[in-house]
Amino acid sequence: MRLLHFVLVLTQCFFSIVQASGADEHWAFQAPKRPTLPRVSSWAANPIDAFVAAKQRERELSPSAPASETALLRRLSLDLRGLPPTPVEQERFLTDEHLNKSERQMDRFMASPAYGERMALDWLDLARYADTTGHAADMPRTMWLYRDWVIESLNEDLAYDRFTIEQLAGDLLPSPTESQLIATGFHRNSPQALGNNPRKEEFRVKGIVDRLDVTGQTWLGLTLACAECHDHKHDPISTREYYQLFAIFNNVPHEGEKFHVRGPRMEVMRVVNGQATNVQAQIMAELPEPRATHIHLRGDFEQPGDQVSPGLPAMFAHGPSAKTRLDLAHWFVSKDHPLTARVEVNRLWQQFFGAGLVKTADDFGKHGDAPTHPALLDHLAVGFVENGWSRKWMQRQLLTSATYQQASRHRLEDFDNRWLTRAGRFRLKGEVIRDQVLAASDLLVSKLGGPSVFPPQPEGVGQFRDATAGTWETSVGEDRYRRSMYTFWQRMSPHPAMTTFDAPSRETCTVTRARTNTPLQALAQWNEPTITEAAGALVDRLTDSTPAQRVAILFHRCLARAPTAHELDRFLSWVDTQGSDRAAWISLVSVLFNLDEFLTRE
Repeated sequence: MRLLHFVLVLTQCFFSIVQASGADEHWAFQAPKRPTLPRVSSWAANPIDAFVAAKQRERELSPSAPASETALLRRLSLDLRGLPPTPVEQERFLTDEHLNKSERQMDRFMASPAYGERMALDWLDLARYADTTGHAADMPRTMWLYRDWVIESLNEDLAYDRFTIEQLAGDLLPSPTESQLIATGFHRNSPQALGNNPRKEEFRVKGIVDRLDVTGQTWLGLTLACAECHDHKHDPISTREYYQLFAIFNNVPHEGEKFHVRGPRMEVMRVVNGQATNVQAQIMAELPEPRATHIHLRGDFEQPGDQVSPGLPAMFAHGPSAKTRLDLAHWFVSKDHPLTARVEVNRLWQQFFGAGLVKTADDFGKHGDAPTHPALLDHLAVGFVENGWSRKWMQRQLLTSATYQQASRHRLEDFDNRWLTRAGRFRLKGEVIRDQVLAASDLLVSKLGGPSVFPPQPEGVGQFRDATAGTWETSVGEDRYRRSMYTFWQRMSPHPAMTTFDAPSRETCTVTRARTNTPLQALAQWNEPTITEAAGALVDRLTDSTPAQRVAILFHRCLARAPTAHELDRFLSWVDTQGSDRAAWISLVSVLFNLDEFLTRE
């Protein structure tokens, strides 16, 4: 045992030396500074393009031609609203003779309530938002108030520094409002083991570990969890420092824990299905007396080591002392923090271009990818802070760039688009694919917020793990056709229309969703109940049109463009051979719903 202890101590000393050497030099741990703008080319529409063009010149590359107007409109609509442009919007955009008509259209899309719904999808992945507790029982719980707060905050363009503070520590603000308390649901999204569980302390500790890991990924872009059992092998974070951060979250009461201050639930009045009712919001709170925090030897909470106090890692020694979640949140959004702004603008870049300037968006540490355009990343981070942490301001910079507005056709000389010689081309999220179907068929109900809904799904899927929790009762009326983000999210078995297209279970924080291409996706897109119902509904709206008009309408509704002469001829010929009956037209709609062009953001 003594020999083993000696080896462990020696190993920790070695890793500490490795961490200390070169820690200060790592680019991500230095505060971003505004770089010098490269020589501006005639192609550039804004400073972003100057940085992109400079990298292309170094490699003797050139940008692609601009995207067509129809492609650009669809791209903007899907990126900003998660919905296709309507035929009316298509006609208005194509006939608009304004020089800055794309900017005008961006503003319209950003002003739409659907903007907050689309932007919330990415944040809810980070927040591991779900409507159930997770673990074996996977019991339902009321979390939709937090989801609605996120949507509303994004629509209002709540400054990212306030967006951060209210979610991490809204309950610790002076006289917090109801909204600020609901915002703290971010960390009530942790999986919970409920009831008289004899392993209650183990699950309480797991909850804190989860909160610390999610906080690290979301705001720091670092893998803090690596230091739970031993000093981080790559980044300058020791186990002691990990538990100093752990101590900041250790004063949150566990579910069901009794104490004499505000508990982890709060009743709020909301209108649900026409009747005003009390709804329990899950919120964060602090114990009146702080818990003692000890290092967990080898990550085992039953083997306490030295007691530690709340604090920050030494790599951030320039930061203030941090004793509470509010201190931590203020530090994250301080002007000289090296990571917070970079991490967020990189995720926004990932959303619009398919991959971040730092491809490992969840890891800015030494073993993550270096940025392809470091000066551009710093330019964006500094601009983000200087312009009030406004996400909409930052998104306008990205979307008005010539880089974003390029055509997306593949370029062999820049195979993976590392040097941004074309626009990103990638498969849409499962929620957006389903919402496109509903929008194209006019079935989509554009109701904002409210309790989660239960659209049709195959029998035997999504049953609650605990027999006392009830069954999936398929929604009727308008709830059947709500946007997919309102679908009841069951952690142990999310709706298959989402998971088939790589949606996460949301048991843990997801910074970058996987993108796969499988036969199951084609089968789902042909046979999923909502999709087949929508195909029929769309056909039934075309009864007063000629066959040629029908094909044109279908293309505008599904692909946001007119059919080519060749496509029109092929589609009409096929329908004619099938007898031109309703079933033939439904099959034709199903073909459009399955096209790569429909499933892809180009």
